[in-house]
Amino acid sequence: MKDAQIDIIYIHEKAKEIERLLRIEEASSPFHKTNSQIITEDNTLKITIQSKDIPALRGSFNTFMNWLMAIEQGMKL
Repeated sequence: MKDAQIDIIYIHEKAKEIERLLRIEEASSPFHKTNSQIITEDNTLKITIQSKDIPALRGSFNTFMNWLMAIEQGMKL
């Protein structure tokens, strides 16, 4: 089975700050069955998640989306 991949593209004026916060979360909760890469260019944040295990890929995707939602809510406070 080939690797499966999901790309999350998130556009926000504070993309670099969001990347920094995501890296903190990612470091505290390592993924064992997936590989992820976070890249920021200007206002665009791109998260690429790869895995051979579809349930693990889905779980990592959900985790990143939850982190993004929590960070966005926290920035509104």
